[in-house]
Amino acid sequence: QRSDATLYWNRCGSPVAYILREYPEIEKKHFKLWFSSITILDCIFNNAIEGRTKSYLEAVKRKIPLYVLTHKLDDALKILAKEKLLLITGQPGVGKTTLADILLFEKANSGFKIYKVENIREAEDVMSADLDTKQLFYYDDFLGSNYFEITSPNRTESQLTSFVERVKNTPNKYLILTTRTVILNHASEKYEKIGHSRIANQQFELKLADYTKIEKARILYNHLFFHQVNEELYNSILNEKFYRIIIQHKNYTPRIVEFVTDKAKINSFNSNTYHQFIKNNLDNPEEIWRHSFNNQIEYLDRCLLLTLFSFPGAISEKPLLIAYESRLKFERSEHNQIIGSNQFNQSIRILLNGFVSSTIVNRQIERREYSFINPSLTDFLISYISNSFQERKSIVASIKYIEQLYKFDPNKAIIPFEKDLQIILYNKISKCELGLINESSEFYTQTLYGTFLEVLVKYCRDIDIDSLLIEFIEKIDFSEKCFWVISRQIQYLLTNLENAPLTANYIKLKFNNIIKGLITSITRIEDAEKIPEIFVKYEQDYNKYTDEEEGTELLLELIDSILSNYEDYLINERKDTIIRIDHVEDLYDELIEIQRCLEKKLFPKSNILTGFTLNADYNYWEEKIKENIERSLVEEIEAERYIEDNKIETNNRRSEDEAIDDLFYKTK
Repeated sequence: QRSDATLYWNRCGSPVAYILREYPEIEKKHFKLWFSSITILDCIFNNAIEGRTKSYLEAVKRKIPLYVLTHKLDDALKILAKEKLLLITGQPGVGKTTLADILLFEKANSGFKIYKVENIREAEDVMSADLDTKQLFYYDDFLGSNYFEITSPNRTESQLTSFVERVKNTPNKYLILTTRTVILNHASEKYEKIGHSRIANQQFELKLADYTKIEKARILYNHLFFHQVNEELYNSILNEKFYRIIIQHKNYTPRIVEFVTDKAKINSFNSNTYHQFIKNNLDNPEEIWRHSFNNQIEYLDRCLLLTLFSFPGAISEKPLLIAYESRLKFERSEHNQIIGSNQFNQSIRILLNGFVSSTIVNRQIERREYSFINPSLTDFLISYISNSFQERKSIVASIKYIEQLYKFDPNKAIIPFEKDLQIILYNKISKCELGLINESSEFYTQTLYGTFLEVLVKYCRDIDIDSLLIEFIEKIDFSEKCFWVISRQIQYLLTNLENAPLTANYIKLKFNNIIKGLITSITRIEDAEKIPEIFVKYEQDYNKYTDEEEGTELLLELIDSILSNYEDYLINERKDTIIRIDHVEDLYDELIEIQRCLEKKLFPKSNILTGFTLNADYNYWEEKIKENIERSLVEEIEAERYIEDNKIETNNRRSEDEAIDDLFYKTK
């Protein structure tokens, strides 16, 4: 029963930990762990798909004993049931992924098929057309390691928001997303549809401040217990109530607790050195990987970690192997390193489980992916590489794929990209030594050339790139057939080109073809508004263009297309929340304002109006409003019942400090 499990958990952090502590004669093997409504049974895995998800859930199963029940679990389940979408945000190490892990087990135990996905396309491909099939999609760190997949030139942020709407409007489909607060804020500001979508507006944000002192204490206790910290070190935590210093530290996170209770890292410590180890990691949380990175693996193993870091997220074995072999070639020639014949497999065996996780995502063809075992390792490597020019040089000099550059993006200013590195990149592009991971695209060559143009303009700001830009722009096919593939790259080139007179003159000569392709491929309001600025930049007569029949027709079609798409988007985004007819009118007022702004921006010298008509279907909205009000009333009743059912008696509650001291009490 939930009440019994909660009682055990509130008393000691874990029912298993409590019973084993109070009754040491009982052996662990006699227990199965129960909490909330979750039972860890092997049959859970029968609901999971093969490959990534199944192996992932097996790994999660080992984490369950460490979990401490907090009010956030119930809050998360409530939001997921109501919204069908749960966005867990927070700072690094606060427990976003762990909470998501627990939710997966809760839903798996309720008959859901669980899908851990790495990109939008993968989620779309496995969504069942059967409306009775219960599916839960989990997209971890969707704006972190997957940020570049979402916002890459070949995709738009609308793919993510469209999938969210599809889940929202399909019975028995649910979606859990996790991301860091700062990245969500950045994406909401920069990407229009993410900023306006329910992703940004209806978020469930897990904050470090949300952990109470007693919850922090239970997390620490569980890790000490289940990691079997030896008696001397455990006693040192009890001495002078050192546990209070830990849980009250401003940098406390579950991730740091996990790190400082890891047996592999602390077995050689005595009580004094253990205290110092804990203090050092609390005072400098970004350092938790430094000791292991510098002392527990060899140089070539570190090279493999740095190669894996250079990719935007989880990466298949083949491109990782190719990129690592390129790094080994660099190390052999530049640093005289002796390379083993099977170096990749040797390093992988050493790094697995301690630094890297490996997942088979397709058993039929044995396709394997690699990723970091913990996001905090990425944080450490960002700091490490940012402070080492030599390491930045080694990475850039040995990359094989354009995607390996993304973490160096100067627009994000995360890792320095100096002039010397720009020269190295320039030379690699000039020799066509870089490619794209996906080589199967029908328009691969055009995509590669377009990407070269964008990369040169974005990354090589301190060197002369003019002649190389001309070399590649002359190879671009500006016909309508393939322009859409590279439209985002070309737009970046047009709006950001500086100090490249040869390229600018070429654009002027080909301007009519280029601008036609650009206008017919634009999908975002902000991109459409930049069109007049592009004309001015390349000394073209925009007023004359808008007076000509072809120009007028293209621009009107662009406005119609944007308004039509945005109307569909807003309707899908708000249809389940509107409860008054004036809210509908507000929606269409917003669209009318966008229409007026576009007309004014794109036709500044004329009073031309688009033929697009914005009329609300009031019959449709009256039915939706009725449905939404009825649902809202039911939800209010359920919420009131939920609050009543979960009232906690406070008359006999002990103080937090007393409860924490009792938790760490050690029987003789």
